[in-house]
Amino acid sequence: MENQEQVQEQVQEQTRAQEQTQESYVMKPDNHMALAIFTTVCCCLPLGIVAIIKANSVDSLYMAKQYTAAIMAANEAKKWSYFGIFSSIIVWIIYLLFLGGMTVLGGILASQQ
Repeated sequence: MENQEQVQEQVQEQTRAQEQTQESYVMKPDNHMALAIFTTVCCCLPLGIVAIIKANSVDSLYMAKQYTAAIMAANEAKKWSYFGIFSSIIVWIIYLLFLGGMTVLGGILASQQ
């Protein structure tokens, strides 16, 4: 009887150990660091810095097993990077339109003299 009880206890301990080690595996989200650095260097410095900070927190949150927070930080990093890229594109379009308008206006004024 004692032998059977010991075997049952060992099986239960092994089952508990397996349950603890078999946590649901969540793949590490992409931190979008390259996109954040590109945004910072080429597009919009302030929004790129925010994106780098968010991208940097993804790995530490994942290692702390805060998977949902890591995924949210990865999405935030991507969002701020895209905001920086798109705002830079919009500023360049406005600048080129202004520059083109001034060139046309300068041509008109020069032809009137």
